[in-house]
Amino acid sequence: MKKWKQWIVPGILVIGLISTGVWGYQESKIRQNLQNRAESQYQKSFYELTWHLDNISGQLAQTLINSSKEQSILSIATIWRQVFAAQANIGSLPLAYVSLSNTEKFLSDTGEVASALLNQVSQGEGGFDKKSSEIIEELYNRSKSMKEDLDKLGAKILNKELSWTQVEVATITTNKELEDNTIVDGFELMEKKMEEYPEINLGENLSAVEPDAKKVRGKENITQEEAKKIALSWWYPDSSKYKAKLAYEGIGDIPTFGLEILPIGEETEPVYIDVSKLDGAVVWAMKRKVVEKDNIDLNEGERRVQTFLEKRNYNNFTVVQVQKQDNTGIYTLAPRQEDVLLYPDQIKLQIALDNGEILGYEGTNYYMYHKKRELSKATLSKEELRKQINPNLKVELIRPALIVNTWGKEVLTWEVRGTFSEEKFIIFYNANTGGEEVVTRITPPTESEFNVA
Repeated sequence: MKKWKQWIVPGILVIGLISTGVWGYQESKIRQNLQNRAESQYQKSFYELTWHLDNISGQLAQTLINSSKEQSILSIATIWRQVFAAQANIGSLPLAYVSLSNTEKFLSDTGEVASALLNQVSQGEGGFDKKSSEIIEELYNRSKSMKEDLDKLGAKILNKELSWTQVEVATITTNKELEDNTIVDGFELMEKKMEEYPEINLGENLSAVEPDAKKVRGKENITQEEAKKIALSWWYPDSSKYKAKLAYEGIGDIPTFGLEILPIGEETEPVYIDVSKLDGAVVWAMKRKVVEKDNIDLNEGERRVQTFLEKRNYNNFTVVQVQKQDNTGIYTLAPRQEDVLLYPDQIKLQIALDNGEILGYEGTNYYMYHKKRELSKATLSKEELRKQINPNLKVELIRPALIVNTWGKEVLTWEVRGTFSEEKFIIFYNANTGGEEVVTRITPPTESEFNVA
């Protein structure tokens, strides 16, 4: 009996060791499977990147020899898609500590050029001028060089059976740039070559530009105390009960005083307001609040939003979008100059639908861009426009609107809102050429409504 008992403890230990071994084997197998899966994904991203670069190079060359509008559109559209795919592939590789700024800029420039050329060709603006052709050829040469470097690197990866996951693990553990790694060296060599190329000047026609901001400056910057008074009187009709303190100072395009208005009585949350140092305008405001239920509808919310703005001398605004979210209404409004909606100057307001309290104001665009403009008359009449609108679109509204197009340029358009089946769209047609500047799907998500009146 005693001999039997003396084997119990060793037996348990043996079973434990076996169990531990089995568990360790299983864990090792799981880790290996995960590593293999990651390695396969990295290899897929790399070879897709090489393939996309080959397509970009080929389509850039084809663009230079195309003679038909249809083939030019097809080539340029392909370039645009391949650029986006290549950017995604680079982002999927474990190269966080490898500087690829020049490579990424090349892809970004190529995407901008493709988008601009697609717009030009689709609107029938003729073939490419000499400058555009030179830029396309330069992009072709760079894409060809990049593709050759990736091919060489791909061959080394295959011949030496190099591992992408080893790059990832080494990068994470050392938390710094790797040395003497063939994969990393290959990308750094490609980046160095791209760095040696001169900067490409895309020019106005082929690059996006920022819309001109208005010049904002008072006779002299306001003081903190002045900013506090402005914030208090802007938010509360009876501001004498409240106090404000400086919470932060904003820097950047709009230097601001960030004020915190302290709660009183049963209030629990402060109000935060940004006031421009340059001229004392309110740029942004926010009050936190959990809205448990909605007691007023979006139409009543719109009425209260308009009242709020009018009391602060914001007149002639039209609601262009309404969204219901967490028992609040979020309203986007654009000002009008005569009958033209100024989309670049829009503002946003958030209102609680339990009691109609304003919770947020975003006026950065209005502050930076709103000004009186010299607006030309549309050469394309509303009646002429109707003839060219696709009959599948059930038109609900046509009105003049100023927008900023893809390239940052202000364009006078006809805004057309309509539906197809259960889908809602806005199409902005150039008011002079009739070309489609922007097509936007605005089918509202759950609990959303869009005002088209």
